Amino acid sequence: CSNRRRPGGAGGEEERTISTAKQHVDRVVSTARSGSAAARSRLAASWHRSLIQHGLDPADRRSPNLHDEGTIRERRSALDQVMHVAAPKLDQLFGLIGQSGCGVLLTDAQGVVIDQRCAAADEDIFRSWGLWTGADWSEAAEGTNGIGTCLAEKRQVTIHRDEHFLARNIGMSCMDAPIYGPDGHVLAALDVSSARADQTEGFNRLIAAMVAQTARQ
Repeated sequence: CSNRRRPGGAGGEEERTISTAKQHVDRVVSTARSGSAAARSRLAASWHRSLIQHGLDPADRRSPNLHDEGTIRERRSALDQVMHVAAPKLDQLFGLIGQSGCGVLLTDAQGVVIDQRCAAADEDIFRSWGLWTGADWSEAAEGTNGIGTCLAEKRQVTIHRDEHFLARNIGMSCMDAPIYGPDGHVLAALDVSSARADQTEGFNRLIAAMVAQTARQ
């Protein structure tokens, strides 16, 4: 018997994952520190905010911060009417995309998840990604991501895989749209996230259109 790792085995896969993460971190840091890149690209500008303004490290492997039950209740109570109106729309959207491995999340204006929908079979992976009620997905906490960047820029965004700031998030795709109140201020954000490796940018565009329509409703 030999303890040597086979190139195509678990050891080889782990090494490839580490290499991919390192390449991502190097690319993010290089781009974020380039003033000209930030001026030309909204994505680079978000990476710049994440690194310079928020002081985040793209190599950080920590899990997203989860608020306690009391804080979650307070945040839900503050948006009670919004949640009441949104609930059937979340159900409808999840009915359309839930079987494709996607989850639906509603956050408050600070990027904290206050409601969600996902298939029972996908619960473990969504928990492991931190895509769960109480998680803080603000740009200040998680860097460039669908929820946080949508709220920071007050516009519809899609953050696909390696467009994320943190290397640990490059396996997911996030499609988001802000939800505005009658006074024109952003009240919340609607998110559809997927960690499927085979999710294409074309499919993301289709989902993004549904997210935007649902947010307007």
